[in-house]
Amino acid sequence: MDSQDDIAVFQAFDAYDFEHDPLFQLGLQSIEYNRENTKVEEEAKIFYYSRRIAPIDQEKYTAWKLANKSKNVEAQPRSASFAEIVGMITRGETVPGIRQIPDELSSLTPSTSTSIAPRKPWEQQQQSDDNTQTSK
Repeated sequence: MDSQDDIAVFQAFDAYDFEHDPLFQLGLQSIEYNRENTKVEEEAKIFYYSRRIAPIDQEKYTAWKLANKSKNVEAQPRSASFAEIVGMITRGETVPGIRQIPDELSSLTPSTSTSIAPRKPWEQQQQSDDNTQTSK
């Protein structure tokens, strides 16, 4: 059975506003994942919350969440249909969940290459021919 402290942490975790936490959003952007994969997002939330606010045991939290699922029935936000998205675009509205990418290139100075360029196939063949001729 979960202790009252665990339950309080789980409830605080569920109430935490991850959508408006810029540090969490920055970390989430660095993870390559599909928005449909809620398991990866939940693991990222648990990791972030455990590091920054209060430690959470993921197994206990999952068990607590399943036990309280019927009590906490929340309406899942449904995804917009294609026609709704087309309508938003034609009306000039912003489509939710779309990340804006700037049109200009980065103003940072490009870095110089520090690695050695790989040999081309004919250069590799030439080197092996030179080695066989010198060994004769």
